[in-house]
Parts: sequence; structure tokens; C-alpha cells
Amino acid sequence: MICIFDCETIPDIDLIRRNFDVEGLGDAAAIEKAQSLYAEGHGGSTFLPLPYHRLVALSAVIADEFGHFIKVGDFGNGSDEEEAIIRHFFDFIEAKNPRLVSFNGRGFDMPMLLIRAMRYNLSFPAWFDQNNPQLNKTKWENYRQRYAEEFHTDLLETLGNFGAVRNLRLDLLCTMAGIPGKYDVSGDQVTDLYFAGELEKIREYCQSDVLNTYWLWLKYELLKGRLTLQDYARFLATMQEKMPRERGYYAPFSEAIDAELARLEL
Repeated sequence: MICIFDCETIPDIDLIRRNFDVEGLGDAAAIEKAQSLYAEGHGGSTFLPLPYHRLVALSAVIADEFGHFIKVGDFGNGSDEEEAIIRHFFDFIEAKNPRLVSFNGRGFDMPMLLIRAMRYNLSFPAWFDQNNPQLNKTKWENYRQRYAEEFHTDLLETLGNFGAVRNLRLDLLCTMAGIPGKYDVSGDQVTDLYFAGELEKIREYCQSDVLNTYWLWLKYELLKGRLTLQDYARFLATMQEKMPRERGYYAPFSEAIDAELARLEL
């Protein structure tokens, strides 16, 4: 089984209020001021350290061991509670030992999840397991091992080996490759959407990102010669068939798949 995953986070307002001088400000204003104060001492970057990132959505495409699309959805069983989302994701990995696929999952998503899990005293032994009989790997191969693609393929890490990683973005790679990319919402809108009560919009955006990542991963497998053009076309057709039609991303992805299949002329 393969799990292509992505996370969406917002700044942890409680932690911000404990560590930044934001007294008397509302949540949105406090976050903006904290980011500004942080940027002053960190080269203009407003990207706060990982402990400040509170998880609000974790979506995934689930595929079979060959990459055949099964479904797209969210972890958390409908809950918007951070603990429930992380616990559900960890329990899934513990039970299924899937191969993971992400874009910057090693650099952000997994470290953030592990750090935030400590807030709730969660356990995640599968991540640290050095003797995984289900994947038939040695003690030197595990989820934490860099470039161990049978456990975790981080497309940013892998494609970054082709050249400079700087400015390599999922959206840019996708639009270059004929994949929809960010058609409606972008990551910098997530906090505003959350405070506007648009959690379902955030989940839809997160799902669209894992669909982008899945499709990009198929192209990567094709590039490596591990996937034939016929299987690539078949997997895309299944993805089109099984995507939820009520989601806003269905039309742009379906149209892009039609265009890709027509271009293949198989």
C-alpha cells in the first residue's frame, strides 16, 4: 500500500501568546505581529519554527502497492482536533506500514507531526522501527533513512538531487508537467480560511495537493522506468473515475487528465 500525504497547519496562537509580546491583540493580529517580530531576527522570514505549527488538516491519496489509485480523503474521522488527526495517521501507519510519498514531507510534515505529537503524549514506534518484517528491510533501512524510497519518497528531496532545490515548488513542477497545481487556494490563505470557519475548504485544498503529488509521483515512476505508459494512463483513468465529483478540484483535474490521455494517444 502507498500513502501520498500532505498537511495543512496554522500558527499555534496559544504558544504565540506565551512567547511573543502580543497582549491585547486578537488572534489574527497576534499572529501577524509574531511573524513580523520573528522576521526581524531571521532575515525577513515569517516562517515560524515547527512547534508553532498546529495541524488542521491531513489528507492522503491511498494507492495499492503498484500505485493504482484507490481513494482520496482525510485523516481524523471528520474531527478538526489536532490530536485526533495525528493519532489516526499514526495508527494507520502502525497498522498498514505503507510506503509514504510526499513533497517536502521529510523537511516539514513528518518533523512537525512528531513534534506536535509530543504535546499529546502519543506513541509512534513504527517510525523508529529498525526491523520491519512487512517491508522485508534490514535494520539499516527505515522510515527515517534519507533516500530510502521504499519507505518514504520525498519528491522535493529526490528531484532536488537533479539540481538546485532553491525555488523548487510543487505548484511550479505541476504546472510545468501539465498537472493542475494550485487552481483555487494557496497555502498562505489557510490561516485566513481557518479563522473564517472554512475548514472544509482547507480540507478540499489539502486533498487537491495530494492529488497533485500523486500525479507528479506517477510521472517520477515513469521517469525511472518503473511504470509503463500504459499503466500510467490506466492509473490516471482510475483516478478520474474515483475522485469525488462534488469537490471543487474535480473539474480541473478531470480536464487535465482528459488532455493528458489524449496527448498519450494510447
